Amino acid sequence: MKFSICLEMIYPELDFDARAARIREAGFTAVEFWGWEGKDLAVLRTLLGQGFAVSTFSGQRRGSLVDPKGWEVYRAEVQASIPVARSLGCDRLMLLTQEELPDGSARPAPPHLSRVEQRANVVAGLTALAPLAEREGMTLLLEPLNTRVDHPGYFLDSSREGFAIVEEVGSSHVRLLYDIYHMEVMERDSTRMLLRHIPLVGHIHIADVPGRHEPGTGALDFFGILRALGEAGYMGAVGFEFAPHAGADEALTRIATLRAQLRSHGCEVS
Repeated sequence: MKFSICLEMIYPELDFDARAARIREAGFTAVEFWGWEGKDLAVLRTLLGQGFAVSTFSGQRRGSLVDPKGWEVYRAEVQASIPVARSLGCDRLMLLTQEELPDGSARPAPPHLSRVEQRANVVAGLTALAPLAEREGMTLLLEPLNTRVDHPGYFLDSSREGFAIVEEVGSSHVRLLYDIYHMEVMERDSTRMLLRHIPLVGHIHIADVPGRHEPGTGALDFFGILRALGEAGYMGAVGFEFAPHAGADEALTRIATLRAQLRSHGCEVS
């Protein structure tokens, strides 16, 4: 598996492009981020020629899957993100079920749409996007989020429902982005659910619980979780999406130490 560092919450005092360079200096070879609009991606493109990779980024920040009236905007967002992904050597785009507002809450669906109708709309919207993803060689990553702490009003706050939706869509180019932090907040025992559905997982996010900080600041057994993933045959990316508690440099050192420990126990981690 490959460790990927999310650029959004780390080194907040630095410009976006400087964060990528700092991550590279710390010995990591993959990064990810949220929305691409308004960001200077030149440094990332330069680093690509130095063994660096962009594992994923947000393919959509506006529009809605839960409401058909938002599908046109949603599809346009995904289509606009594809050439950006190609320019970064990236083939995976993160998707949300609806737009995230500045305070972290989700734009609500119209009140006349029941939850059953919203779910059917999510399946139909993704099914309509799947041929585009297949044609363009992209994998769309649908992400459940927690509604208890960070994202009130968000439709998809259950990994069980997320996996069911992915199965219903039935395309190898639509997979679940499993965020261990979000699902641990919602469901507990998140690792067991993750390991049970590895074939449907296209990317993993992780941060400690509670607090959404780096390894060792909360209750999660990062070593045990990641070792179990390796033993289960997961060879994709694990994105560390967290707000540093003790400083970014120390947080990255902890992650590098974790990587070394996993390697010493026979796990293939880059």
